[in-house]
Amino acid sequence: MVVAEPRTWRIAAFFDVDRTLMRGSSIVALAGPLCRAGLLPRRALVGAAIRGLQFSTRGFDEAEVQLAVRRIGATVRGMDAAQLRRIADRAIPRVLGPRVYGEALQLIAWHRARGHLVFLVSASTHELIDRLGSIVGADGVVASEAEIVDGRYTGTVALCHGASKLEAVRHLATAHRVDLQRSFAYGDGAGDIPMLLAVGHPTAVNADRRLRATAERRGWAQLRFRASDGLSWLDDPGWSPGTGRAAGAPRRAEAGEALLPGEVTAEGVSTPAY
Repeated sequence: MVVAEPRTWRIAAFFDVDRTLMRGSSIVALAGPLCRAGLLPRRALVGAAIRGLQFSTRGFDEAEVQLAVRRIGATVRGMDAAQLRRIADRAIPRVLGPRVYGEALQLIAWHRARGHLVFLVSASTHELIDRLGSIVGADGVVASEAEIVDGRYTGTVALCHGASKLEAVRHLATAHRVDLQRSFAYGDGAGDIPMLLAVGHPTAVNADRRLRATAERRGWAQLRFRASDGLSWLDDPGWSPGTGRAAGAPRRAEAGEALLPGEVTAEGVSTPAY
């Protein structure tokens, strides 16, 4: 009798989106196109700009995230869901693409070159994140769920944040046979801590004060993403994804800066590979 061998366990990388994969808030960035399309009132655009500045500067705590979600739900209540998705899908490459950190794309390439799965796990809604996931080459996206009845938003949003992110990561691990202790996660704020605790290789990216304190206490890796070239080279990257960084001379790390896994410094010394 031939016994089928069990499928091998896989390694995955779970990326938060706002302030981790890209600069600022995806929701705020897309407020302009939605306003110009007549789906959002101008007063919503002004409020989004103010909250976006606050979020970009220091991030949001749990209460602020919950408040932001309630505001989003109230704003889109009664809106045609298909129309919003069509507009968002057209705007995302143009609006969110340039906000994606170049270093984040290099890191995704590093994981893909090693056969790792890549997932986006975001508090933004699917309508605003799914297209971005396909652009950066993610294997899947988990996001907040905006309730739709008869083709229109009800205003109710099931938030993917904090403990819900942890539940989402565990569900993905079960569905894709992922070994979480060998896997990676990247996040910027306190709401990502449950997800970061679930994996063997957690990394704080552009961390807010609360996450930075946790990362320092637990000895987690920390990265600071700065590059703003984003997806400007989407059609012609000019480098091999397997290299893990853009073509050109190896760069020198700035004082206190952590290099990407496997990246080479100007002195030619490689950082430890996972």
